[in-house]
Amino acid sequence: MRVTVARHAGFCFGVKRAVNIAFSAAQGENRGPLYTLGPLIHNPQVVEKLETMGIKSVDSLGNLEEGRVIVRSHGVPPQVLVEAEEKGMKIIDATCPFVKKAQQKVAELVEQGFWVFIVGDRHHPEVQALLGYGKGRACLMDDMERVTGVSKVGIVCQTTQSQESLARGVSKVLSLLGGRLEELRIHNTICESTLIRQKECMALAETSDVVIVVGGKNSANTTRLAEISKAILEDTHHIEDAEELDPQWFRGKRRIGVTAGASTPDWIIGEVVERIKLIGGNGKHGREDGREGRNHPRGAEIHL
Repeated sequence: MRVTVARHAGFCFGVKRAVNIAFSAAQGENRGPLYTLGPLIHNPQVVEKLETMGIKSVDSLGNLEEGRVIVRSHGVPPQVLVEAEEKGMKIIDATCPFVKKAQQKVAELVEQGFWVFIVGDRHHPEVQALLGYGKGRACLMDDMERVTGVSKVGIVCQTTQSQESLARGVSKVLSLLGGRLEELRIHNTICESTLIRQKECMALAETSDVVIVVGGKNSANTTRLAEISKAILEDTHHIEDAEELDPQWFRGKRRIGVTAGASTPDWIIGEVVERIKLIGGNGKHGREDGREGRNHPRGAEIHL
């Protein structure tokens, strides 16, 4: 077998930044209660690690009256920040800069009198935050039929969506509202890291017999990679860790592709590669912390 690891598999800039912020907060001199509003990133292993460091994930501020709250990489609606300030809690903002840019675009469009349609997953926390910045003048693309009497429309996109999703959204607006539009502004807020990973995933699927996509099952960008790959190559498998690998997937296969979502740490990718090597009958499985597998060259082939 021959294994190729996507060059940009794993942590993106925004996720790495959020994790570093959380680690610094946990290790700082202030030892008061420390929370994240929802999982900091969509990776269960990283969330478990943060919990061992004293960082607790909560669904809402609820009955919390003190401590520090880390705004996760996906961001939160502005009213949540106001609530935290009113409670006297210290806010540590780990919102991804690309997500923050999308929030700013929504706020600017609304302030300029536009109605905003958002291309994204309804229940994703990033989308919920974007809706909050819409102040009642934003909705999901799927709900646009309910909006009447609008002539100035803006379109933004969840940062982990695909170009195809954005194009479909624009076509839908033009189809349903084209004759009534005075002005249409389209902001492509898909982050560059997402686009790079998606292009690499397509290339990997086109040149592999099997593709393994590594990352949280609740991670939108990881799920998108799995969908992109599976549309090209049926033998695509989305796993969270090496324990999910099935030797049957590799029987009779020669070219194995491995990629990972933007919230997947290197040590998990390394463990997956080491387990594939073990299945292939060559090389020892990496140590439990995965360090033996974390330095495999990206975009290069590993022969088994």
